[in-house]
Amino acid sequence: MNHIGFRRAFVFLALAGSLTISLALAQAKIPRAPDRWATDEAGFLSRQTVAALDARLEGFERQTGHQVLVYIGRTLGTETVLEDWAVKTFEAWKVGRRGLDDGLVLFILAEDRKVRIEVGYGLEDRVPDARAFRIINDILLPGFRTGRQDEAVGQAVSALLGYIAGGEAPADEQGRPSGAAPRAKSIVNMIFVGLAVLVFLFILITNPSLAIWLLISVLSGGRGGGGGGGRFGGGGRPSR
Repeated sequence: MNHIGFRRAFVFLALAGSLTISLALAQAKIPRAPDRWATDEAGFLSRQTVAALDARLEGFERQTGHQVLVYIGRTLGTETVLEDWAVKTFEAWKVGRRGLDDGLVLFILAEDRKVRIEVGYGLEDRVPDARAFRIINDILLPGFRTGRQDEAVGQAVSALLGYIAGGEAPADEQGRPSGAAPRAKSIVNMIFVGLAVLVFLFILITNPSLAIWLLISVLSGGRGGGGGGGRFGGGGRPSR
């Protein structure tokens, strides 16, 4: 590679690095861990419903030890994938008991119209992906689309607590996997992103024009929703 070509590659590499840093900074921040079991920062539910959910989830944790949270935020912005954010937030909040990882969080982003159920490793046998999808697609999304948010969230929480309680293991059961165990989906995502970055850097050095075209194509394209969750369309607010 001649001097001009090397300089061009260096400039584009610096540009790519700056863009990567900018995108990273644009990622939605992880919110402070809530001090209650039900949190609604978007006014998505009635105050009475939030209070009832909070009392119910607090009682469930005192009775069973399993921590179940409902968190309703406004938006993650345009550069954040719901699944990645939910995984990082769940881990940062340390939901569930240490060593058991027996927590669960129902995430709802009101302005983004997205919902996700994040399950700790210790509860995945009781709330596997299939059950989480059914709760989202059969209870939450239809309720949200018709303006019955309060009813839908209440029914979803009832279903989740029923699954968890119905699969209750003996109190002296040992050998549950540690909460520090890496999540398979998160690892796959990181590997994919790492490979994509390496491929892009290789193209950037060998064919800068193609790299620019690819970069423009990616940035101008639409962003897909996070897997393991759902998206709801229009619908009125629930009656108060």
